[in-house]
Amino acid sequence: MMPTSAMRDVIRMGLLCLFSLQVSADTQADHQRARAARLRGEIRPIAEILHQIGAQVPGEVIGIELERDKHAGQRVWIYEFKILTPDGRRLEVEIDAREGEILELEDED
Repeated sequence: MMPTSAMRDVIRMGLLCLFSLQVSADTQADHQRARAARLRGEIRPIAEILHQIGAQVPGEVIGIELERDKHAGQRVWIYEFKILTPDGRRLEVEIDAREGEILELEDED
């Protein structure tokens, strides 16, 4: 027996709700990990980093990620910024979240 259109819609809604709960839980866990890292002094406040990077790489920040990755053989926290420059280029800039140093600057265009 094939599900009716209404039944398919209910199934889709249920799956979307489950997906939303998982995304929300992942987002909350990420927020908690970032806060804990900040409280331990492993990362600097995003406002400080934004101020520092703004002086070095002009443009509009259109995306930010915080991730744990390896750099120079060590696990470090890295802020990854997506920046739209005044001339319309898109840059990806990786910053050491503790030191505020630019680790990598890549032109995405």
